[in-house]
Amino acid sequence: MILLKITATILIVTGLSIIAERVSPRAAGILSGYPAGSAIALFFIGLEQGAGFAGRGAPYNVAGITATLVLLLIYYLVSARVSRFTIAAASAAGIAGFFGTIGLLNALRLPPWAGVALTTAAIPGFHFLFRAIPDSQITNRVQLAPQVLLFRAAISALIIVTVTGAAQLVGSSQAGLFSAFPATAYPLLLIVHLTYGTHQAHTVIKNMPQGLGSLVVYSLTVAFSYPQVGIYWGTLVSFAAATVYLLGLAAARQFRFARPVNSQ
Repeated sequence: MILLKITATILIVTGLSIIAERVSPRAAGILSGYPAGSAIALFFIGLEQGAGFAGRGAPYNVAGITATLVLLLIYYLVSARVSRFTIAAASAAGIAGFFGTIGLLNALRLPPWAGVALTTAAIPGFHFLFRAIPDSQITNRVQLAPQVLLFRAAISALIIVTVTGAAQLVGSSQAGLFSAFPATAYPLLLIVHLTYGTHQAHTVIKNMPQGLGSLVVYSLTVAFSYPQVGIYWGTLVSFAAATVYLLGLAAARQFRFARPVNSQ
């Protein structure tokens, strides 16, 4: 089970990092909102704790996305202002912000619909906050040597094993909140920051909220599908729903930029 978690996470994070290098940090940021980390977490929670347990926790995963957005904001603010030990300081502050927000959400005991409403409002709000961050490209790509891939794999594996393992110690609502930790997006952010610098990491942060709507769709679909059809078919159905959302987002963006500007 642990080997499956590690393998799936390594493949996803490595793929996202290559997209950041070969396409752009912006594309990787948007795709990192795709339900990769949460999907892995919810799937393995379902395997280990049961489909009903994971389904009940899935709506709380949506609420937990707000905590992910808080992590991104704090990481950005700290990394933009701290010049020494930047990554360590930004990571410590961002993770503290994530778990502080999770603790607050857990203490508030919000019903699932309220958590969904909170995140649905938070996503465009944080997208607005990040709008002024400039997009940066990666110009000098590192070679994907074995030690580079091993380093990326180690970061990814450590995070996903920690997050899914925590679900065994808490109830379904807390497990759902924990599963919202950006277990693939955060390693991607660290890899880009460590390898290429602050500006490229900020580009990833700027574009993450655009893809997080697909995670909302995925988690809500899991909540309905896991108890009805099980974790395997439920995962396929949920991925299909999330993919349709992202394709719709891409089509809407293309249409918006393709429209001619009316001359005055």
